[in-house]
Order: sequence, then C-alpha cells, then structure tokens
Amino acid sequence: MFVQGKHNTPDMQILLVDDDLTLSPLTKEYLEAKGFAVTLRHSGDEGLSAFKSGGFDGCILDVKMPLKDGFSLAEDIRKINPDMPILFLTGAVQKEERIRGLALGADDYITKPFSMEELYLRVRNTLKRSSNQQKQADKSVHQIGHYRFDVATRELHGGPEMIKLTAIEAKLLQLFCESENGIIRRDVALQRIWGDEDMLKGRSLNVYVSKLRTFLSEDPGIEILNVHGEGYQMVVR
Repeated sequence: MFVQGKHNTPDMQILLVDDDLTLSPLTKEYLEAKGFAVTLRHSGDEGLSAFKSGGFDGCILDVKMPLKDGFSLAEDIRKINPDMPILFLTGAVQKEERIRGLALGADDYITKPFSMEELYLRVRNTLKRSSNQQKQADKSVHQIGHYRFDVATRELHGGPEMIKLTAIEAKLLQLFCESENGIIRRDVALQRIWGDEDMLKGRSLNVYVSKLRTFLSEDPGIEILNVHGEGYQMVVR
C-alpha cells in the first residue's frame, strides 16, 4: 500500500544514505511528510549496518560518497537481498556510471539537484512496481497445510525433502489450490490439463490424484477426497 500526505501512517520503510549533511535531513523530512518512514545514514558503512537490521522496503543511495560509494553499498545490499528496490542519487551523468548502476539492478536514477516532489514520485513509483511484482510472485505460491507449493518452479516443500513435480502434477495441484473449496470437476480437470475429456486420460487423472495424495501424506490434515459424480476435493484441516 502506498500512502501520501502528512497525516498518513508511515508503513513503507526507506533507507536513505547520503553524505550531504545539509540536504539529506531535508530530504528525510520531506519524505516523512509524504508518509514514508525514513532512516538516514551519512556513509556507506553506516548504511550497510542499518540495512542489516532489516525491515526496509527500498533504498535511496547517493553515488558519490567517500570510502564506500553508493555503487559498492548497492552491491553489498544485493548480496543480502537481490530484490531490494534501489534508487540512486547522482550528480554525474557519465554513461559508464549509468551502465554500472544499471548492471547492479538500479530501479531508477535521479540527478542532483533535484525537485523533492520528483524524488517522492520516483520513490513511490519504484516501490509500487516492486510491490506489484511481489504480489504477482505471491500468487504463484500456495500454502497447503505444512507444505509450500511454488507454481513457477513446480517445487513442493514441507516433506522430508523437496519434491519437483512434473508439469501435469503441478497443473493438477494448482487446480486444487485455486478452485473454490478445493473442489475440481473431472471434466474441468481433463480440459485444463489435457485439452479434452478422453476417457483414457480420465484414468490417468486418477493416477495423478493418487500421486498427489502420496506427496502430501506427511501432513495428516490434508486429504484429497473422491466426490461422487463430481470429481475430487482437497481438504486441509
């Protein structure tokens, strides 16, 4: 969620690292008035120490800092969290530096001197994109009792060892996860998985349901039931 206006409750945590002792407190004050919670540090080492404390949704890093510059700090941050949104503050426009920043996965640049309103909008938009991407990623992960099913990788975690599902097994488990009350009709499953309702594939469906039961058997609260005249229902107690 993105908040705007000085009366909002800050719920997005920003790490601002800038050695400009005059401008950076004003930047912090402005962003806080817009609804962000801002932690300000004035060196790369201090910034890294603050980042390790965790809880940040995004970083604003000045490129030109002594000892540890913004790029070096970004490299260290990426080692800890490869997906952390990073916006660089820079007074330089050299092509080489922009390429280096982009290679580090910079989400945006803003050139000094900058408008506070422009900075706010760039930060807001960067975090919004990151939030939307995370929401999309979250949609591909399902919690099933003690198990965690990642649709994108087809991995099932939670048992004695990770299980890599086949494409058909993953499609079937995804159907169970996304269906209302865990119920899937046989004809729908056949159509979604194989593209037709051939009776021979219906027998294959029975086999794949049995395999899923085995994969999920470590959690006694999970059952895949036969629903007479309908299909199957996955129940998680």
